[in-house]
Amino acid sequence: MVRLSIAVLSVVLGTTSLVAQQDPRARLFERGRRLWDSGAYTEALEAYLRLVRGAEEDEFLRQVALATGEVHEVDSVAADGHSVQFSADGRWAAYETGSSASTVTHIISAVDGGEVTRFPGRNFIFSPAGGRGAYLTIEEDEELRRVRAEIDELMAQRNRRAAFQLRGRAAMIEARLARVMVRDLRTQADNPLDLEGMVKTELAFSGDGNTIYFIGGRPEDPNEPPPLDVYAFSAFAATSLPLTSDGLPKSGLIALAGDAFLAFALGAGRVMVHDLNTGDMRSYDGTALTSAANGSAIAFLTRDGNVTTVNVVTPARSLEPVVVMRRDHPVRSPALSPDGRSVAVQVMPAHDWEIAVVRSDGTEERLLTSEIQHDRYARFLTNDVVMAAKGEGRHLRSYLYDIRTGEAVKLFHNNTVRTIAPEYEWAANADATKMLIVAERDGDTVSPERGVYLVHLDRVVGRQDLVVRLEANLGAERDLRARGAAMFAPVRDAVAALTESVSDARLSEYQSVLFGFDSKHVTQPGNLLAVEYLAETLRGFGYEPEYQWFEPRGARSANVVATLRGTEHPALVYVVSSHFDSNQRGPGADDNTSGTAILLEAARLFADHPLPATVKFAFFTGEEAGLLGSREFVRRAVRDGDLLVGALNNDMLGWANNHQLDNTIRYSNAGIRDLQHAAAFLFSDLITYDAKYYKSTDAAAYYEEYGDIVGGIGSYPVLGNPHYHQATDELSTINQDLMRETAKANIASIALLASSPSRLNGLTARRETGGRVAVQWSPSPEVGVNTYVVVYGPPHDPMRYTMRVAEPNVTIRAAAGITDVAVRAVNGLGLTGWDWARTAVADGR
Repeated sequence: MVRLSIAVLSVVLGTTSLVAQQDPRARLFERGRRLWDSGAYTEALEAYLRLVRGAEEDEFLRQVALATGEVHEVDSVAADGHSVQFSADGRWAAYETGSSASTVTHIISAVDGGEVTRFPGRNFIFSPAGGRGAYLTIEEDEELRRVRAEIDELMAQRNRRAAFQLRGRAAMIEARLARVMVRDLRTQADNPLDLEGMVKTELAFSGDGNTIYFIGGRPEDPNEPPPLDVYAFSAFAATSLPLTSDGLPKSGLIALAGDAFLAFALGAGRVMVHDLNTGDMRSYDGTALTSAANGSAIAFLTRDGNVTTVNVVTPARSLEPVVVMRRDHPVRSPALSPDGRSVAVQVMPAHDWEIAVVRSDGTEERLLTSEIQHDRYARFLTNDVVMAAKGEGRHLRSYLYDIRTGEAVKLFHNNTVRTIAPEYEWAANADATKMLIVAERDGDTVSPERGVYLVHLDRVVGRQDLVVRLEANLGAERDLRARGAAMFAPVRDAVAALTESVSDARLSEYQSVLFGFDSKHVTQPGNLLAVEYLAETLRGFGYEPEYQWFEPRGARSANVVATLRGTEHPALVYVVSSHFDSNQRGPGADDNTSGTAILLEAARLFADHPLPATVKFAFFTGEEAGLLGSREFVRRAVRDGDLLVGALNNDMLGWANNHQLDNTIRYSNAGIRDLQHAAAFLFSDLITYDAKYYKSTDAAAYYEEYGDIVGGIGSYPVLGNPHYHQATDELSTINQDLMRETAKANIASIALLASSPSRLNGLTARRETGGRVAVQWSPSPEVGVNTYVVVYGPPHDPMRYTMRVAEPNVTIRAAAGITDVAVRAVNGLGLTGWDWARTAVADGR
């Protein structure tokens, strides 16, 4: 049924425009598609609903499903998990939760994702013969607990380097303590292998399931890594048999060709094939070892200077490698088709990764992708269908490609209009009818949990499920737009006048000057040139900029901060920031001259239009050296007692991967997120998506000290730019229309944030005698607040009831079943607070 998905795409891309002239349903679909492409989501969803409601199952339904989310049915398996895999017989699948000694393996049904069993252990593998599996289990000892406590203490002190070094020690102890267990999946009984005292790392089954191969060794010094060799433990023997004796580091253990051969990586640059019948070994210069699903072949890369070759070995025929591809540009990540007759690899003929495929005899080579973003991590689902992931390595989206036609179809989504769902792991069953995907489908990249999802490639979404999806999205989009319009209504005309004053010429000038300083990394001369340029430019706008000098990484540098004092409540501070330094490789046009230029333009426009609260325009140094400038800024703010109530941090705003002007809201605060969506659709042509995202960005510095007060815009679709941290991040790659529209949305966001009441503090709700709930909070610190909106309700509907009060307290009398309360302030202009203060009802009796 994978071919069905590919067929869907051919209709979406190729045929509808020809039919649209005469087929009313095709015309309606074309209207919906054009509206969706332009970001007019409400109108697009209305058109799609008219198309889908009451229709029979047909190709248009599948096209709408693909346009608005997933075309295949998807089941949620677990809220958190990793290390997904299927059994060879297709009956079971597995994933892990937790880490290190606390890892738990979950066995699930491959049909519906329902859990069959779980047990403590990691590195689980299924036997190819079916019915069994093997895994490692660890019982902690005092030494391991002590080392782990030291790691936790170092992380609390933010000494990540020392913690990382100590993790190696912990891993070695775990490998020594690990026991190999063989589990019968029918009875769930475990049989331990007698390998006491040995370090055990990787496991592999023979094809018949009667032998377990593992990489291990006996420590000669408890503080040093032991010599590692490959061992075999047969079901017909009581002890392990060493197959190698060199003691060198090994990894990537693979059983091949009907149990006649083993393959593994030796150190960092060698590949070994071991003939189990003769004991002979063949060594190759190579990396990135991989194998065909049927065990018939291996592939690996060999590098000689700038030239990389892709090699295939078919052990049953010959141990001589066949060079199937030779390139003088980067090549990575080979993958073999299930039958071993085709190879897919990442190649970089220009600036971004593409997927190329070639037959295992070196014929029929061709590019499978031609996307401006990176295409990565190809894997074959069938001999004709490849899955690859699009985007930057931390934030990928999967697609299916037919290698015969090159047609592509989106594989996974979260069926929402706005929220991005980064993916991290993929596994397919043997007949390519099911896939397990590990993803943050809720868009939350901050929490450690990553969901596990079962994709049914043999089932497409039905009409009723699609109607439910479209209705839910239409309701959410109408609500977002209505709330956004209400938020801005009292100041809409004034904000529009500001956003229309954005100057293309000035944005271009800022970028040109900053780019001309070359690399602005804290170790490079361009950094101090940028410091002085920013300060001089801000003085020209009428500010008295502050230099925050310090010595990051031993090099003297400074944040540059311009303060726009508030007219009504100057003690309340909003910060709008961008880092101006760049990666050492180059000037960093997108990362982050783009954000710096837009921040300068915002500072210029607000210089003569002060806001009720104070706004600080902060130009951070040292982001690329480890968030140094933002942490220095926040350190001083805490020291000085600054009352930071909200922040926007913008990073990488100017790169577009196609004709759409779109960008991502990266937030910790949902109120700011929704405000920024509204700023975009009310005052610009920018299309905005969102992801809960602040790790490893300057926004993290705010969050660490002030909590969830952060929003901001950056990099569609969360780091999709192939020039990210490359010397090719040049001005020619920046879309100036996108710069202008993002500047407008940013300016509108600042204007409303610093004009609206901030989030309230001190909210409590306590149940009293008689069931009443007494609610109180600290008065709003803003002047001119005359009303508070209080909402409350039961767990399934926490905002069911609404009341307005003038004082910072209220008693809810009919409070049976009420569990949640939220409050926000309203000022004299009618502007409501941009975020709710929320609390659960406590029992005060």
